[in-house]
Amino acid sequence: MGGGERFVEELTRAMARRAEVKLVSFGRRPVRERPVPGLERVVLRSWSRNPASPIAPALLRELAGADVVHCHQYFALPTFVAALWSGRLRGKPVFVTDLGGGGWTPAYHLDQSRWIAAHLPLSHYAARLLPGTNQRHAVIYGGVDPERFSPRAAAPVDGEDDATGRPRADHDGSVVFLGRLLPHKGVHLLIEGLPEGVELHVIGSTGHPPYEERLLAAARGKRVRFHRRVSDAELVHRLQSAMALVHPTPVDASGGAGANELFGLALVEAMACGCPVIASRAASLPEIVEDGETGLLVPPNDPAALGSAIERLGADGALWRRLSRAAHRRVEERFTWDRVVDRCLHAYGLAP
Repeated sequence: MGGGERFVEELTRAMARRAEVKLVSFGRRPVRERPVPGLERVVLRSWSRNPASPIAPALLRELAGADVVHCHQYFALPTFVAALWSGRLRGKPVFVTDLGGGGWTPAYHLDQSRWIAAHLPLSHYAARLLPGTNQRHAVIYGGVDPERFSPRAAAPVDGEDDATGRPRADHDGSVVFLGRLLPHKGVHLLIEGLPEGVELHVIGSTGHPPYEERLLAAARGKRVRFHRRVSDAELVHRLQSAMALVHPTPVDASGGAGANELFGLALVEAMACGCPVIASRAASLPEIVEDGETGLLVPPNDPAALGSAIERLGADGALWRRLSRAAHRRVEERFTWDRVVDRCLHAYGLAP
């Protein structure tokens, strides 16, 4: 469905290099497989017709042998069951990372935070939104696989030419949006502020047909290309070629983004490829992008500011090169999956 599912899959694969991991989820048909050493993936057939509130009696059996339980979604029925069964009744440490959203669960009426060891939010912004009376937490952030999302060829120094004698290009001048096409992503703001002649690649599936129609109408006459689904290889190539990833998260009248953008996974994937990020100064995004150091931050809900930042990067090659290199370094230092695993193991009390 989106970045949340990708977060869980990537984290468990990285965790499996350090510990025995079982990833339990739900679907229309049961699956039990070992995709990589150390990782058992179990898909239980849900008894519920609501995909946001899956449940199966077999969940208790899958939880039985766990030393640590890490749930990924606070307001979800399986998390309530895990907190009650493993945390309250069996005394096992249960941790919860909230990915936003959720489905029906008694946790809306009963304080399940009493039964968990701690929250593991995705950012300090997310930590300010923790539910329940138990506010113990450790920020784990999100990560990227640096072997898959690798930087483009080394950017040349100013004035360096290629083998033909022509000035070497750092990027193709395009910008990218990566994410589901939903109003809270702010793609309409980006299209409105897109400078004339700049090509925009919108990569992501739609979850809101009326909003998609709005975007298509706004894009008429502009160089906007919509890509519904791309492979990882295509995505990496696009990020390695683009001038910038633009993440125009809007805010409401109170200046808040709510539970949207608890962590910007698309941002760190772009930065790992040496693609600077232009982002709204909203939600968790300033924790990822350092303004003027690894990217550019602009006021939210401001198409003109987005356009000005795009033009600035396009006109200043030295600035672009500096941001590109620093963005990649920032990911290596803080936002790889190995770093996230380190934080999780420390929170679990299992750090070496």
